[in-house]
Amino acid sequence: MANFVRKNQTVQTTAAFGFASAVFAAAGLLLNGSFGLETRALAESTPSYSTDIVPILSKNCLACHSSAAHMSGLVLDSYETLMKGGKHGPPIVPKDAMASRMMQMLEGEAKPQMPFGADPLPASDIALIKSWIDAGAVGPVAGEAVKAAELPPVPDIRPEVAVVSPISSVKFSPDGKVLAVGGYRELRLIDAATDQLLAALSGQPDSVRSIAFSPDGKMVAAAGGAPQIGGEIDIWDLASHQLLKTMKGHKDCIYSIAWSPDGTLIASGSYDKAVKLWDVASGKELRNLQDHIDAVFAVAFRPDGKRLASASQDRTVKIWDVATGTRLYTLSDASDGLTAVAWAPSGEQVAAAGYDKTIYIWKLAENEGHLSQSLIADEESILELVWSPDGKTIVTASSDGAIRFRDLRLNPIGVIDRQPDWVESMDMSPDGKWLAAGRYNGSLSVYDARTYKQVREPMTVFDAHQPARGNDAKEAASR
Repeated sequence: MANFVRKNQTVQTTAAFGFASAVFAAAGLLLNGSFGLETRALAESTPSYSTDIVPILSKNCLACHSSAAHMSGLVLDSYETLMKGGKHGPPIVPKDAMASRMMQMLEGEAKPQMPFGADPLPASDIALIKSWIDAGAVGPVAGEAVKAAELPPVPDIRPEVAVVSPISSVKFSPDGKVLAVGGYRELRLIDAATDQLLAALSGQPDSVRSIAFSPDGKMVAAAGGAPQIGGEIDIWDLASHQLLKTMKGHKDCIYSIAWSPDGTLIASGSYDKAVKLWDVASGKELRNLQDHIDAVFAVAFRPDGKRLASASQDRTVKIWDVATGTRLYTLSDASDGLTAVAWAPSGEQVAAAGYDKTIYIWKLAENEGHLSQSLIADEESILELVWSPDGKTIVTASSDGAIRFRDLRLNPIGVIDRQPDWVESMDMSPDGKWLAAGRYNGSLSVYDARTYKQVREPMTVFDAHQPARGNDAKEAASR
């Protein structure tokens, strides 16, 4: 703390006597005929981008202006992206701090004041940035090692009481015998008929937000990652419970993955607005599909694997050609963000739903799609949507506490209401008999998809615990 105070005092002193230093330097020129020592002293008083400016940006700005978040298109990860600016143009006018948008927003002369939603920067930090801009906003010196601006470390804040992980994803295996359940840093495999725990696979850095089985049922993929840090996909051998490979590339957490019908590709959608296609055999990224302008919450392959649908916070569903990565067209009828997407088993229609409480069904052709059905179907936001394997039923889970069953004209045919908490994830068994529902309170129920009755009493999948510190190793442990 003492060093921090002394540094601030030094900054304030430098700012206060900057004009005097210039006068003394000029006097030295007149007396000595050269700048000499005075010039070197003046140069040393000029703030350095690497040592003075980068720490301020890392601490206060990267949460909104990193390559993952880039609000208003402004990225502050490097000197080059800082000077390039965003949708408002360059934020800095070298040698003119008061004309620089960055300074105007830091001092509150332009709205909103930055940092957004936080206390203004200390006067000493603002003075340091101002001095750096007025001196020319010079970047790193040639050959200088510059540590990239990075987000501050996430504090390890643990609850004071033991908690149960919410269930963030559920998925039946292709033969319907195994139910995979995702929670905080862990994927659990359960015998679908008996609820017996088969294995607990740990190692994800945060919640397992999406699960996908390989079409042959030999592998299972768990996806998630740490928010604003990076996405991660782990692939496990279902028989041995051994980790086979880990794939990274997204700049934010992954919300959805899908395994292609031929088993060769995995698609992923992330909060970083990107959709990626991964080669399963090599673990390498094949394509980066960029056309969404907000978070991608759901991806799904058409049953023949030739098309991919992605649903986004930007209120659109986009249809992609898997072979080329080309966006074929955009379905933009929704009035708010979309959280779920599913193909009809025929591959001729796609359904999506989200914040506006509405189910949308589009009839698709090779190069266009048109809205065929829509209905404000729930009382609150729709969190999940499943299309039954026989193609006759669409099931939604809503934050109003209900699971609703509808026919293809979206007429209600059944409801499971008064859920004890939000149903954040659902899946239907391949034979269409069972519906698994995972809740925010950590409970899991399996329902008969025809009678809407619970097959067994709800179970708590994850143990109540205080999350352990550290997450360096990936391990698979049968319990």
